[in-house]
Amino acid sequence: MYSAIFALLSLVCSARGATLLRGGTFITYSESSSNLEIITDGAMLFNDTILAISDTIDGLDSHLNDQDTETVNTTGKIISPGFIDTHRHTWQTAMRTLGPNVQLENYMWLFGTTGPAPLIFSPDDIHITSLMGTLEALNAGVTTSLDFAHVTWTRAHAQAALQGVIDSGARVWWCYNVGPVVISGDPYTVNTSAPIDQLAHIRELAKDSPFNGGLVTLGIAADPPTAEIVETAQNNSINVITAHDVEGPFGSGTGVITLVNNLTPGSPTLNSSLAFVFAHASLFTPAEARLLREFNQYVSITPESEMHYGHGHPASYLIQDQAALGVDTHFTFSIDIIGQMRIWLQSTRLGLYQETLDRFKIPSNTPMTVRQAFLLGTRNGGLALKRPDLGVLKVGAKADVLVFSTDAIGLIGWSDPVAAIVLHSNVADIEDIYVDGKLVKKSGKLIVDWQGEGFADSLRNIAVKFREALAKTNIAAFEAGVKKSSGVTDQDLQDPFQVDVTRGDGTGF
Repeated sequence: MYSAIFALLSLVCSARGATLLRGGTFITYSESSSNLEIITDGAMLFNDTILAISDTIDGLDSHLNDQDTETVNTTGKIISPGFIDTHRHTWQTAMRTLGPNVQLENYMWLFGTTGPAPLIFSPDDIHITSLMGTLEALNAGVTTSLDFAHVTWTRAHAQAALQGVIDSGARVWWCYNVGPVVISGDPYTVNTSAPIDQLAHIRELAKDSPFNGGLVTLGIAADPPTAEIVETAQNNSINVITAHDVEGPFGSGTGVITLVNNLTPGSPTLNSSLAFVFAHASLFTPAEARLLREFNQYVSITPESEMHYGHGHPASYLIQDQAALGVDTHFTFSIDIIGQMRIWLQSTRLGLYQETLDRFKIPSNTPMTVRQAFLLGTRNGGLALKRPDLGVLKVGAKADVLVFSTDAIGLIGWSDPVAAIVLHSNVADIEDIYVDGKLVKKSGKLIVDWQGEGFADSLRNIAVKFREALAKTNIAAFEAGVKKSSGVTDQDLQDPFQVDVTRGDGTGF
C-alpha cells in the first residue's frame, strides 16, 4: 500500500527545471542587517535552491527564454519563505475535535501516547493519519516540520508513520520517540524495555536517512533524552534531538535543559553540533536561558497549546532570541503557523503592556513587532534545526516558497506584506507552495489528490474507529496508571475559576 502511494506522489512532485517568479513583493532576509528586507516588484529564480533575487521586475529577464525555466507571473502577490513548525505530533490527526476542552493532566490518559491510542490504532491507520496530518500542515504553508513522533509503539507503527510523512512531499525532521509503550489498559501495563528495540530500529533506519531525496530526515525524540540516546545520535549521523520540557507543578524539579546538559560528564552536552529543541520550556530558569544562548540551542514556543492545556509560558518572551514556534497537538486547535504567530504576538504584547499599566503608566511603544513574530515562524525555525538555509528567501537558501494571493476581501489595500500575513491572512490566501523548488500546491489546491485517492474517507473511518473504541475503554484504569507513574495525586490538582457567559440561571459551561 505504502509503495503505491509513494509512487503516485513522486510522479506529481517530479523534478523540474528552474522557476522564475516575476513581479510581486518578496519578503527576503538580509544577513548584513539580520532582518527582513522587502523587495517590491522584484523577481526570484530557483530550482531546489534560490539562485538569484532581483530588486527589479525585469532583473532576471535573461532567463525568460530558457528552455527549462518556467516563468510565473506573481505581480500583486506576496512571496514569503515557507513556515517552520518546530513541534508537532502529526500522527494525532484522526482525533480531531475530541479535545476541545481537555487540559494537560487528562490529555495524558485520553489522547497521549500513554493513553489507549497504542491499543487502538493499526499501522495502516497511523500511515494515513500521519500522511494527512503532514498534508494539512503543508496546505497551511508549513514547508518544514519537526515531528515529535511518539507513535513508535512497534516497528510497524514507526515505519508506517515515517512512510506517511515521506509520502506527503513536505520537509520533515521525523523524530523517532524512545520511551515506554502501553501494552495493556486494564490492568494498566507499560513495557519499560521498549527503548532497547526502539534504539536498534533507529540505528537501522539511520542507514537510509535522509529519505525522499533529502526532504525527510531522521531525528530522535525522548522524555527525557539519555546519554545512550545522545550517543546513538552522534554515532549514526542524526542531527536533531527533541524533548518536552514542562516544569513547575508538572515537572520533576530538575529542568530538562539542565538535565540534558549534564548527560556527558566533563563536557556540556548542549555544546554540540546536534540541534536540541526543547518543546515549551514553559518554566525555564535564568541559568537554563544562559545555557541556550551559550550553546545556541532552541526552545519551541507553542502559544495556543500552552494556553489551551494550561502549562503556560510566563517567561517565554524573555528567550525569544533562542526560540521558534510550533503547533503541538493539531487535533485540538489551529493547524497553522500563521495563527501561532498572531496569538503569540498579541499575547506577548498584552503581558508587557500590562506590566506598564500596573505601574499606572501608558504604553508609549509596542513591545513586539509583526516582523519579530514573522521571524519566529520562519528563520528562527531553521536556526533551531541548525539550518540557516531554511525559513528565508536569500540566495543559497532552499527554495521553500509561499505565494500569497492578495485578492481576498481581507487583504485588499495592504501595503506592509509582513503585517498582511501575520495579522490579516489565512490559509486560504496561500495560492502556490514550493518545497525544494517543486510545486506542491497550485492555485489554492494541493497537487496531491488526497480526496480522489481516498485518503479523506480513510481518515474519517479511522476517526470513527478511535471514537468508538475510546467510548468502550475503561479510562479510569488509564487515569490511575498515568497518575501513579507520574506521581500526581489529587492534592496536586485544583479547579480553576470557571466563567459564566449566560445571563440568569446557568453558566453556558
